[in-house]
Amino acid sequence: MICSSITQENSVLPAIAAFWNIDLTSIGLDNVWSQTAMAVIGCFIVHLIIRGFILKGLDRIAGATDNDLDDRLVHFLRSFYKLILVFVLFLVILRIHGIQVTPLLASAGIAGIALGLAAKETLADILAGIFLITDRPIKIGDRVKIERIGKHWGAWGDVLDIGLRRTCIRNTDGVAVNYPNNILANSIITNFEHEGENPMRVRVRFQLNHDVDIDLACEVARKAIQDTEPVIAESAEIVVRSLWHDDGGHMNSGILVEGRYRIPDIRERTRIRSRVLKNILSGFHQAGIKLASPSIRMSN
Repeated sequence: MICSSITQENSVLPAIAAFWNIDLTSIGLDNVWSQTAMAVIGCFIVHLIIRGFILKGLDRIAGATDNDLDDRLVHFLRSFYKLILVFVLFLVILRIHGIQVTPLLASAGIAGIALGLAAKETLADILAGIFLITDRPIKIGDRVKIERIGKHWGAWGDVLDIGLRRTCIRNTDGVAVNYPNNILANSIITNFEHEGENPMRVRVRFQLNHDVDIDLACEVARKAIQDTEPVIAESAEIVVRSLWHDDGGHMNSGILVEGRYRIPDIRERTRIRSRVLKNILSGFHQAGIKLASPSIRMSN
């Protein structure tokens, strides 16, 4: 009898029933197991409401805006609301069975500190994932380049998913690579998705002999680039970069020339670059223009 009274006093449903003047005995909820089942069913109904109505409504609102931050927030809510529901259900069940929640939460706080120290890398990944979602250096579908950090190799690829612990990037070989968010947040990320009016610019470099007709060579290279599909019309240009090797502190073996052009899709950069180089070499061969060769000077 004492245990039963304690259970009833600490229970959630009796308090709610007393407020609304509901007789729990008449509806079969006069024991803790019936109340537990009711709590589970209620939590499942809330889950269906959130998934079927709230999240779908938020998806429609997010899809109607140009900003992708709301899309990420909806993705964040979809990933976390189940954990919140399970946690609340756990607390409700404890109260139904007469277990004091406050001491348990205090103990959980101490355990959380110990767990945080033990799982600091996981927490660092989660915090970095939140920063990636809010700061938005990348978004799903972007073509990015990840520089090498420490022992982790960088790569080109398309962003498939941004999670709380890991970000999935499919590289140019078609392999999905999962990067820990902490490593990704501390790396140098080059985002090639361009939202402006100008398509992405690409460069190729080569060296010509010093005795070459530079005007003719530049015109041949420019025409070879411009005739390559699908280079953007009137985007090709040729510039003379240097005669001096800045890092080595000596003259280059030839005239360093750079060809610049724009392409509509950065994902085709390597294939278009290959065709551009082939056309340049073919044009030089037909015009009798020779590329510079490395030279070695020996003296006594």
